[in-house]
Amino acid sequence: MKLCVKILTSLLLSLFVVVVWARAEEPGKPEKVKEKKETKTVLEEVTVTAAPYTPPVTPVDTPYGTQYNVVTEEQIKLQNSYDFPSTLRDVPGVFFQNKNLLGSQTSHSLYIRGRGASHPSSDLAIEFDGVPRFGALFGQVLGDSIAVSTIGGMKVYKSPQPSQFGSGYALVSVLPRYMMNEGEEATLDASGGSYSTFDQRLSAGLKKGPIDVYASQSWVSTDGHRDHSDASQQSYYANMGYQISKQWNLRLLANYVKSRTEAPMPDTAPTTINGVSWPGAERYDTETFLTTLTLSHQYENFGGYIKPYWNHTDFDLIQELTNGQRYAGGTGGLHSQQQIRLYGIRGREKLNLWPGGEILVGADLDMTDLKNTQRTYSGLAVAGINGGLAKRVWDFPDTQLLSPYVAMNQTIGTKEGFHLIPSTGVRYYNHDQFEDKWAPQGGLVIGYGNTDLNINYARGVNYPTPVVLMNFVLQSSSVANASRYWRTIKPEVVDHYEAGITHTWPNRGSVGATVFRDQGKDRFRAYMYGPIPTQFNDTIGHYEIRGLELTGTVTPFKNLEFFAGATWLKAEATGSDRIERDHLPYTPGFQFQAGVNWGFLEYYRLFMDMQHVRDVYQGTSFRTGGFTISDLSHANKLSDFTLVNARVSRRLDFLPARLGDSEVFFAVNNIFDQKYEYAKGYPMPGTTYFAGMSIKFH
Repeated sequence: MKLCVKILTSLLLSLFVVVVWARAEEPGKPEKVKEKKETKTVLEEVTVTAAPYTPPVTPVDTPYGTQYNVVTEEQIKLQNSYDFPSTLRDVPGVFFQNKNLLGSQTSHSLYIRGRGASHPSSDLAIEFDGVPRFGALFGQVLGDSIAVSTIGGMKVYKSPQPSQFGSGYALVSVLPRYMMNEGEEATLDASGGSYSTFDQRLSAGLKKGPIDVYASQSWVSTDGHRDHSDASQQSYYANMGYQISKQWNLRLLANYVKSRTEAPMPDTAPTTINGVSWPGAERYDTETFLTTLTLSHQYENFGGYIKPYWNHTDFDLIQELTNGQRYAGGTGGLHSQQQIRLYGIRGREKLNLWPGGEILVGADLDMTDLKNTQRTYSGLAVAGINGGLAKRVWDFPDTQLLSPYVAMNQTIGTKEGFHLIPSTGVRYYNHDQFEDKWAPQGGLVIGYGNTDLNINYARGVNYPTPVVLMNFVLQSSSVANASRYWRTIKPEVVDHYEAGITHTWPNRGSVGATVFRDQGKDRFRAYMYGPIPTQFNDTIGHYEIRGLELTGTVTPFKNLEFFAGATWLKAEATGSDRIERDHLPYTPGFQFQAGVNWGFLEYYRLFMDMQHVRDVYQGTSFRTGGFTISDLSHANKLSDFTLVNARVSRRLDFLPARLGDSEVFFAVNNIFDQKYEYAKGYPMPGTTYFAGMSIKFH
């Protein structure tokens, strides 16, 4: 019945779009011809190849009193990023964990303003082309499923914004590459460097008349800076569009990615979890296929889209080494395979029906089909929970989450002078397994000219991933009427308060300051082992994160720009035992990012950036025990570190060969050979060197 309601809602949304379209096409209502601009207007879910450079520290203000940061394709190139986590290294308030030169690991690995260290959980959402693309079982980021060659840009939402995304406290939205400009182009990128690192990318695009096609293939690999730290990734990508009419466009995207990342042995001895010795080295194999079909439209006073999607991911976690010895036949070694199917349909419509007014209405229907299978290499019994079985299978219930939303804002005044923009919105979550929730938001923008004060409140809702049901859905489980337990689980909620002020000097610089406060409650736990919990949500404990961000850019001369961002975080948490803690895992006390982008001698460009981090404690906020907060001692504190990186390039243009926007480059990471680590016992590489070229034909 619920599924029928959800399908009906989606059909009604589709019908709404068609009706509005039909009314717009009624005879007797001549179409207004807008002045043709040099740059094509595109929907916010789509980005453009070769987008202009924008510093990632500069927040973008919205009419809802909120902000987000942008990482452009050009910024990613200047950073010489080889994997997904490294593309985010210059965004204030964003921190990631790694153990390799490139490649990602399972569990938590990305943190935004102190959120993301819970396990299992999906505190952070990752979207590609506006649809989910992450580990929906344990809530992993699964960065290995996203190839850098397919990223046309990213929007980073660092706080709950119900009008922009659903479940989760923050969002990284990856905008895909596609062909925009009329004509043809082909690009070959190749680079290599320390530890036999190699990166190769081949892409080609065509836009002629109503048709545009963009396709790419990429391969990146490294031997790693330590034993057992190899990584590789291959990707095949296509994005095709057809302009049905002046207002309507149909676009098909498909992407296949296959990756392997090996986690090295720690310097310290393996730990013990639930009485079982956890191996010191593992391998992560990721194979994923994503496709989206987008029907979009843009009229003078309204525009929107409908987007069905399908994402099929197999993620294998393989234990390979323990105590420095490789597992031999018959001695164990676990192999866990997560089968993740994410599918659904999303739709949105933006209406500008009167001067200065905007109404945003939409709905997300997201469904999952999840399974986890664990076995040994030898086929012997798996030790641990529920006795010795040759394999263990967790067949999780299919989930359906329908989240319709509506928001509106009204601009009073003019951008050049005094202006006032009040806004409000709400999203409703209807989940077929867990409790339903409402998430309101409200905002106010007060500004004069190039100065804006943004004030907003929003409620974030974080739904459990189905792994919280783990010991209920084990095929050998003897729990009767298990559904009566998990239907009492409530999602976590956080009340977010934020105020920010920004001022810009066009073409000269900008400054900004943002203060925020998160107050969370209803922390949920997972039934992964031990006795059945008598309570799944903590009604006593709470947590709070307060922060301040300062950002600035300055362009003293043409082709010379400096940027910087600083973030201070203060965390406090109280468990059901009423014991207070003043540290949370991977919540830096202070974080500073800065850089310079300098074009000189007509053809040369120098880009340098730095990351400084202080007062970081490693750890995981486990949800498998009670509602106590782990005490992070000095032994959990990571050493403060400062990384400095540089890249210098020389542009190549040779018009007779139709060669343009090409370059050769040389890059150095960790110039001063800083000793640092993101997790105890896993030292990161010292100074590394890379060189390469990009040849583009038009």
